[in-house]
Amino acid sequence: MNLRYVVPALGLVALSVSAASAQEIAKGVTLDGYVDTIGTATTGNDAFGASNGPDNGTSTTDFSSEAVLMVGWAPTDRISAKISTRSGNNAAENLNVVEAWGSVKATDQLTISSGKSYGPFGYYSPYATGVNFITGVLSTHLYTVNPVGAWATYTVNDKLTATFILADTFFGGNKANRPASVSPGLDIVFNPAPEVSLNLELAADPNGSPTPDTDGAAGDVYYASVNAQYKKDALTVAGEFLYQVVQNNGATNDDDQKNLAWAAFVTYAIPGAKIPMAVTAQLSGFKDGETAAADTHTATKAQLALLTNPLTVSQFGLNGELFYLSDDVGGGADKASSYGVAIEGLYVLP
Repeated sequence: MNLRYVVPALGLVALSVSAASAQEIAKGVTLDGYVDTIGTATTGNDAFGASNGPDNGTSTTDFSSEAVLMVGWAPTDRISAKISTRSGNNAAENLNVVEAWGSVKATDQLTISSGKSYGPFGYYSPYATGVNFITGVLSTHLYTVNPVGAWATYTVNDKLTATFILADTFFGGNKANRPASVSPGLDIVFNPAPEVSLNLELAADPNGSPTPDTDGAAGDVYYASVNAQYKKDALTVAGEFLYQVVQNNGATNDDDQKNLAWAAFVTYAIPGAKIPMAVTAQLSGFKDGETAAADTHTATKAQLALLTNPLTVSQFGLNGELFYLSDDVGGGADKASSYGVAIEGLYVLP
């Protein structure tokens, strides 16, 4: 249940693309996107998955820029399509097509889609305009890749929606080993009240394991997650828990690796401020299930972000964040902590 599918992230303050609204440039054709510029300063362990040890801390300063350009069109009220291109975070990387899909509204309740998308899995939006922080959250390390396939979304009523998807792979599985296989997934969203959203997600990926078993075939990957959101007026509270089983990826080819991740945050839009602003406090964690002690990896991250619209328009946001990361590789053999600050200038099209 990516955030972009449920509710814009605080509208004006968090600069959701939905809040800014796409610009119609021709009949049925819309254009939107953003440029996201970030400056980050970190001391100690500077990245998830990399550690300098307790006595070898380093300080880093980094600047990044990302551009997203989306084109959508709807020739009729029953047919629509979308293309989204995305740059890397440095000048050497070109724009890549990250989404290219189309939808047909078969009935008032059933919509059938096909192509490449970020899929319905995970609470957090992959786009900067759909989140209320700057640097990454650890739970996204168990998210799926951009699946290519077909999916059907059925709206039972105004409280219950289900999406069933069949894709080539969710976690980068090796189709060459078993070309006839497909990866099934299910996403169920339940809204018992206007302020509350509950979500269950399930997926299986044949050949998704990076390590082959003793017979030379890659193992399967199984994924389950739940997330929930409460949003009323200026307050948003949400969290998610993810669990993943990767076959044949433990200490030996016969062991399974069981990973888990979680995240929770609260965002509050400050009332009466001359400059629209909101504050977000977020905590997330990750733990892999590697059976060999030397390979275990546990991480926890805390973030405190201030989101502002200094020009009081939804096309520009100036945001700041403080973060802390505790990273433990090998059960304490290589443990480090890092602190950092990030400043973001976010420019939204149109």
